[in-house]
Amino acid sequence: MMLLHVLLSFILTLFFQNPSFETTASSVTYSMKHKLHNWEGVSKDLKVATKWNEQKNEIEQISIVVNVATFNSGLSSRDSHMMEVLDGLTYPRIIFSSSNVQYTPDGILVKGKLQFHGVEKMIETKVKLEKVNRKWMFTGSLPVLLEDYKVERPGLLFVKVDNLVKIDFQVAYNN
Repeated sequence: MMLLHVLLSFILTLFFQNPSFETTASSVTYSMKHKLHNWEGVSKDLKVATKWNEQKNEIEQISIVVNVATFNSGLSSRDSHMMEVLDGLTYPRIIFSSSNVQYTPDGILVKGKLQFHGVEKMIETKVKLEKVNRKWMFTGSLPVLLEDYKVERPGLLFVKVDNLVKIDFQVAYNN
């Protein structure tokens, strides 16, 4: 009887476990604009903690941490300059922690606290969920104003970059 219970528990955990974070398919990308050119920086080095509602198979809470030094724009001198601009040694991480995750017919509304450059702000964003093969892909976009986070906008030829930075994210889970 005990063996049957252990075997049944093992089988159930194989088939009904929470989805696991998929690092290789997850990323955060920033997009910046200047009068002379636009560029992006990508980090695939995310640390993610997720609390799942097992009955609904939905995310209840999520926290994401990205180290500033892990962003790659394809140009090492630009990445080094961004580390300086963002005070990457003083503020090495960008942290998002959700306070509310609400599933709606239009998508998922996520509210939470964004910690960036030593400033914490409450934000909200819409997240789209797609099931691709055996992965759940949560994607979204978030506008960030550099001045809201006390980041001095860098410039080139006496012209500063746009204040608005677009943050795109993709967080994947194996199901």
